[in-house]
Amino acid sequence: MVRVALAVTVIAFVAATAAPAHAAARCSAAGMSAKLPAQKLSPQARAMRQRIVAAAVACDYARLQQLGNQGQRLTFSYGGEKSAAAYWRKLEAKGQQPLATLVRILRLPVTRNETGAYAWPSAYRQRPTMRDWDLLVRAGVLTRAQADAQRRHGNVYYGYRTAIRANGDWQFFVAGD
Repeated sequence: MVRVALAVTVIAFVAATAAPAHAAARCSAAGMSAKLPAQKLSPQARAMRQRIVAAAVACDYARLQQLGNQGQRLTFSYGGEKSAAAYWRKLEAKGQQPLATLVRILRLPVTRNETGAYAWPSAYRQRPTMRDWDLLVRAGVLTRAQADAQRRHGNVYYGYRTAIRANGDWQFFVAGD
């Protein structure tokens, strides 16, 4: 009887202290706020922006991939990767911070890209201003040295950028050229 009681106690303790199977994964955006500054966006784009940030701070890679596949397929890499979720997990495991960067740039001022979609950060435009570069530095997206180098070498921002169409279709979240 004592053995059974002890076994039940041990099982109950292990079950109570073990992380649940559905516990959220850790990522660079964990613990960040999902609160966004107001911006002049279409209602559909505003809603998608909020859903993206909520999924990123929850480290919900599957939800982010689902959001990216709701309309035209999301561009997330210029490589041969097939899964956005797997790709971002891999980058996070290597110490990169794509999800935190996604949240940070979606908090920055918006611009319009070549297709007319809402695009972030505002440095992702034809001629970024000094203010655009400063905002990237203050947000922790670039260091001052990185911003100055990009400004000196063509004044073109090739870092992480994202865009959402007015209809709420999430177009891309990529870095590079």
